[in-house]
Amino acid sequence: MKRLFKKNNQSLRIIGTLLTIIMLFTVFTACTVKDKDQTAGTDRGTALQTEETSSNEKETQENSNKSNDIEEESTKNTVGDTTSQVEESTNIFPLKVIDANGAEVEIEKKPERIVSLTLTTDEMLLSLVDKKRITALSHLSDDPGLSNVVKEAAEIPVKARLELESLISMQPDLIIVADWTDENSVKQLRDANITVYSLATPNNIDEVKDAVFKVSELVGEKEKGQEIVDWMDEKLKAVEDKVKTLKENDKLKALYYDSYLCTYGKGSTFDDITKKAGIINLASEQGMGMFQEISKEKIVELNPDILLLPSWSYEGFDAEQFTKDFKNDKSLATINAIKNDRVFNLPDAHIITTSQNIVLAVEDVARAAYPELFK
Repeated sequence: MKRLFKKNNQSLRIIGTLLTIIMLFTVFTACTVKDKDQTAGTDRGTALQTEETSSNEKETQENSNKSNDIEEESTKNTVGDTTSQVEESTNIFPLKVIDANGAEVEIEKKPERIVSLTLTTDEMLLSLVDKKRITALSHLSDDPGLSNVVKEAAEIPVKARLELESLISMQPDLIIVADWTDENSVKQLRDANITVYSLATPNNIDEVKDAVFKVSELVGEKEKGQEIVDWMDEKLKAVEDKVKTLKENDKLKALYYDSYLCTYGKGSTFDDITKKAGIINLASEQGMGMFQEISKEKIVELNPDILLLPSWSYEGFDAEQFTKDFKNDKSLATINAIKNDRVFNLPDAHIITTSQNIVLAVEDVARAAYPELFK
């Protein structure tokens, strides 16, 4: 019996040991499998992450390539547009035109040595072409009393007059003169194989616009000519919007009296300036001509609400003293403009010009007449 128990006891120990070994093996195996699963999971995660990163990098590269393509295409388009504009401005040459005096003028190629003999074309050219293309401007371009381009004109050292030998020596490929320039001098320049164009003198603002277009065509800059005219229209529209509310009875009557004791009537640029400024030009209303002498007695009779006197002083004429004497003249004391202190010296550079800057005179006159509209 004891022996049997002892034997059974030994068997139990053996079985217990075997069970312990089996359990340890199972736990070890489970841990090993878990570690392998975790490692495999990590590897799969790393692989997916790597794949995603690679995909993102590929997408970024593709976007970068697309962006570069767009930039390259944009650059091509910009260069293409610029080239097209240059070609368009050059392709019109050789150009044949008829000038204001009926002469046929041929310009073989885009002018690069331009000479201007009028203040009008001085001001236009400085807004149309690079200064390197201007060989000379008129001698009036640096006169601060008349010129609107004194600062810009200072960069063009040569100031020209109608002096034939000097002009021929400049070897210009285009000279622009006024339609009233001495015909014999123009002929001699043409006989020297110099291209000369006579520009029509504008008598109103629409004709100024036509002159801008014509000069822009001569120099191969039609697009810039359009930009200048657009600027003029913008300025005129700004004044029109302010004065269009005025009733006819509320419009003031004005008279210009210059240093030659003359006034400007029908057909003058001043007449057009007053219309667009919302005032009545008494000289035009009275049927006076473009440039007409007028007496002080007539001024008293017309009795203007506004008097415009010259601001430009020159040798032999002092604008400031002229205005002072006019205001203190007892024979003029009954004039409304003097009684109400509405005598103005507006910039003659604006009023007299026949360039694009004439629109500045419209604003000057309207602002002086109706300051309340510009507040």
